Amino acid sequence: MSRLFKSSLVTRMGLAMLPLFAGIAYATGRWEILMLASFALPVLLLGVRPAQARPYRIQLHTGGNATFDAALDEALARPDPAFRSAAVILELDGQSDLLETWGAEGVDQITSTLIDRLCSVLRTNDVIVHLDAQRFAVALPNVRVPELGAVISLIERLQKAASTPILVDHAYVYTTLSAGFCLEAQAPDKTASSMRKSALLALLDAKSKGTESLRGYSNNTPAVPDELGAHAQDALHALQAGQIVAWFQPQISTDTGMVTGFEVLARWDHPTRGIIAPMVFLPALEAANAMEQLSETMLQHALRAIRAWDVAGHKVPSIAVNFATQDLRNPSLVERIKWDVDRFEIEPRRLTIEILETVVSESDDDIITRNIRALGDQGYRIDLDDFGTGHASLANIRRFSVDRIKIDRSFITRADEDADQQRMINAIISMAEQMGIETLAEGIETLGEKSILSQLGCTHMQGYAIARPMPFEHTIAWLQEHKDRLSNTRYFPKKTG
Repeated sequence: MSRLFKSSLVTRMGLAMLPLFAGIAYATGRWEILMLASFALPVLLLGVRPAQARPYRIQLHTGGNATFDAALDEALARPDPAFRSAAVILELDGQSDLLETWGAEGVDQITSTLIDRLCSVLRTNDVIVHLDAQRFAVALPNVRVPELGAVISLIERLQKAASTPILVDHAYVYTTLSAGFCLEAQAPDKTASSMRKSALLALLDAKSKGTESLRGYSNNTPAVPDELGAHAQDALHALQAGQIVAWFQPQISTDTGMVTGFEVLARWDHPTRGIIAPMVFLPALEAANAMEQLSETMLQHALRAIRAWDVAGHKVPSIAVNFATQDLRNPSLVERIKWDVDRFEIEPRRLTIEILETVVSESDDDIITRNIRALGDQGYRIDLDDFGTGHASLANIRRFSVDRIKIDRSFITRADEDADQQRMINAIISMAEQMGIETLAEGIETLGEKSILSQLGCTHMQGYAIARPMPFEHTIAWLQEHKDRLSNTRYFPKKTG
């Protein structure tokens, strides 16, 4: 009988009989028949049906961490090596503000809508568990190898689904999700508990970078941060207050003497102590997990500078910005840089991404590898900084499409007086030439060092012997003076045979 009532055809036919009952009631004068039919038929045909399950909610489970771990354990037990699993922790940003504005009922409505949207994006065999008021755990089994790109793409779709406005009390609410994830291959132990805890650490790392952030777990993921010291707090305040600014140091061609670029260097313009060197405040910013904020600030200064030089008639080919390990672990780094470069209408080849050789040689982080390769593929130049200190393999240099290696200052100091150092530099330059890679000697401080590096065939130079780092307002005058000097003198001797 219940199946009969579930039929939509029967429902329509039953409701269509109401006019017939009205006719009978009119003809017989028995109006109680019409009244009874008017109430009984809708209740019988519509009210007795069991509540239908909400759409897309087949992935939703209850039971907290235990249920989530069980789903991951089942995925980890799978024998197929072509598939792996991943753990994702999502957190609703600004949940306390939402509660204050919309109350408990409003937040419940927001959360219910979010769950519907998240489930609509997930696959049918994925498992989502509502852990608490603002966190959701997602177990992703059977992700085809290589899984990194697929997991990041899925999380970005989840974040996009959450960002669509939600209607509450005739007003639109805008929500965002931050996310941390752990791939099976990156977990410290191949257990569900290890993956869940690692994904949570990645989420906390993401939350420290702002709303709607995304991070993956790796060996470089920081543990739960301790209370910041006073020095770290001062440095973080200085960065947020705009006291940490960009200075610029020129790079020149050893063949022509012409400027080939500038490197952006951070300086703290302290209101009472004056200019503070980076070695003083960079460790404090790193402790505060603020290196990404610093690189974003330097990138903005760099792109504004290169546009200003263009307007002033000085075509500087490229500008180099340093990106730390924290930056390179950001799955959204490539899109962030692209957005900034497009906004300033700068060609990608005019932005040089500087990464430390130690990052390339020591990192086993798939996200770092993915980002470096993607940046090279999009046309940005890649400089390998401090070359000679990190033991990067030739295979890694080729794999990451490195355009230039920066020979570390330790090889340059007094190179004009030390034959062993000259042989070492010559070996590095020869290797680079064979691989079609340019070289840049950093930390050139004397005319002797400048001369010997030119003779050995180093293609670019940077250091006090060319120019000290300077604030932007001094760069245009320096560029003009350098241009005038070049018109009157030959800058460097040719390489000897």
